[in-house]
Amino acid sequence: MNLPSPHQRRTRRRRRSGESRLGASAVEFAIVANILLLIILTCMEFARMNMVRNLAQDAAYFAARHAIVPGANAAEAEGEANRIMGSLLSNGYQVDVSEIDVDSTDVTVTVTVDLGEVALFAPFFLPTSDISSTVRMRTERYDGFYEQ
Repeated sequence: MNLPSPHQRRTRRRRRSGESRLGASAVEFAIVANILLLIILTCMEFARMNMVRNLAQDAAYFAARHAIVPGANAAEAEGEANRIMGSLLSNGYQVDVSEIDVDSTDVTVTVTVDLGEVALFAPFFLPTSDISSTVRMRTERYDGFYEQ
């Protein structure tokens, strides 16, 4: 009768435990991979929303800067804001510019972005949310600006 040597018994035992360890690793990966994927997608969504917020702030600021000079009008300011917003978004935003005439002392530009149209996952959790940025600047149209 040939009995397996102690070395052969240990090798066989290691092989069996290694196979069960491989199955446990697959189950652990299936659980952890879902959580990791959720974290990565959430970070991407927050980064995108931060880009949209910064873009709305920049568009409102540069549109207001464009409108404060003498001779500029609300349509030019709106065009400037649309040009800047168009660099990242094709739709889902609205630009409002206050009425500008010769007697205007302030210009107000508001850019509002609808998250439902530009976000990927946020509308599931925040269905009616907007990102809004408003800039108000004094114009250079008042009397005596160039006089000393």
